[in-house]
Amino acid sequence: MAEMIDIDLFDMDERIIMNKASEGVPLSSLTRERLINNLSFARNISTEQAVTDLLDGLKAKISRLSDGEWDALKLKIPFSTFYDAESNVDEVPADEEAE
Repeated sequence: MAEMIDIDLFDMDERIIMNKASEGVPLSSLTRERLINNLSFARNISTEQAVTDLLDGLKAKISRLSDGEWDALKLKIPFSTFYDAESNVDEVPADEEAE
């Protein structure tokens, strides 16, 4: 039986990073090691302390997952994420479209 892992373990920023890091990668090729390597590369080229801290924390969370948890988790990627009205350019109020 597959182990259950709750995606709430990851905050929204971590979910977005994981979605982007796994984009275009076939599920069969999406290994924990590959994702950690992608995150390590991003961390090594980042100059922002907040970003490096976020990536270090995310790598640590992923590293602590058991093999069963990882296998269950990767089936849920891409994670659902949300956007607020201010950051989503697709949401234009009807009265503004007419202008």
